This record gives sequence, C-alpha cells and structure tokens, in this order.
Amino acid sequence: MRITYTVIVGMAFGVAIAPAAQSAGQQKPFPFSCATFPPGVSAADLSERFGKENVQTAPVPWGGAEGDYNEGTVLFSNDPNTRLEIYWTDTAGKRDPQWVSVRGDRSRWQTPERVTLGTSLKSIEALNRRPFRLLGFATDASGTVMSWSNGRLSTDSSECRVRMRLRPAPEKTDRELSPLYRQLLGEREFSSGHPAMQALDPSVYELFIQYR
Repeated sequence: MRITYTVIVGMAFGVAIAPAAQSAGQQKPFPFSCATFPPGVSAADLSERFGKENVQTAPVPWGGAEGDYNEGTVLFSNDPNTRLEIYWTDTAGKRDPQWVSVRGDRSRWQTPERVTLGTSLKSIEALNRRPFRLLGFATDASGTVMSWSNGRLSTDSSECRVRMRLRPAPEKTDRELSPLYRQLLGEREFSSGHPAMQALDPSVYELFIQYR
C-alpha cells in the first residue's frame, strides 16, 4: 500500500522518486500539493518517502488556541529551507492531516504552479491570469488569499486545498512611513489589483494545505 502511494505521488509530478537520502541532500524543489499530502497520508508514509530520520514528532503551532503548540510531525527539522510542519486529525495514529505548513522567507517546497516562499504578488497574479482577493495585513490571518476569482489557480476540491499568505517587505510596513500599507490593514478583503497592493507587491510567507 505504501509502495503504491509512493509510485502514485511520483507519477503525479512526472518525476522518479529518488532514494530518501538523495532527496534530502539535493537542492531540487519538493512538491507541495495535495498529491504529496493527500487526506489519508500518515507519518509512516512520509517516513518511507523522505527517510525516517527526516520525519520527527515535535510540537507544532496548531490544535488549540492562538499561540498554543501541540504534538505533530516535522519534516527536515534541522533545515530551515526544507522544514515542514503537520498537525494530524488522528493525533495518536499520526495520520489524516488537518494542516500542513511551510513558513519563512524561502523554501524548497513548491506548488505545482511553482509558487514558493518569496514568490511575489505580481508573479502569482500572472500565473492566475487575473487579479485575486486576499485579506488585509496586521491581523492573525494577515495576507491570506481568499479567492482566485475563477483564475487558473482556482480549485474545485473541498477536501484538500493549497492556500497561501503574503506580506510586504519589512521596510514597506512602517505605519508612519507607508501610507500605502495603512490602506491595506484589517480583516477585510482586497483585490491584488488594488493600487497599494501593486505598489507594495507583497510576497508569500506561508504555504499551507487545508483539509475538510
């Protein structure tokens, strides 16, 4: 069953699955998608694919109130450019993910459309072939993409969705120095085509997979 899972994931991306040790050592992108992390995947499946030494039980920031940490699974915990965190629905069996996330400034994880940490709003808009909608900044869900507005990045899947959050560069977010940034604050949706969004051109700081 696990062999079948590995082969299916490899075929989905049109690439051969390299041995775990080689995968961890190469600097090729890792596919961040619902094919790699389907609803029924387990920590055991991931250990077989990425190597047991690269799949560890560790606290992750989900499963409770804001700021709480609970037991989950971390891939490549010692490499910030490859680190990935998972919180499980079945916490005892470590299977059926509830949340999968990579965060930071850059990462080897990449969506099928080649979006990764650091990809700019304008680049994403070009991939989507139309403006999309995202939440304002300086909130808990700051910069979350809420709708692709029927663009190329839209998905019909209700069980598993790749989502992302964007933020402007730090030097563009000082409230006293950036009237553009002040136009985009709060938990309300903005178009990526908003003039202030275009001027700030925020980039991806988190990719996450959400399940139902």
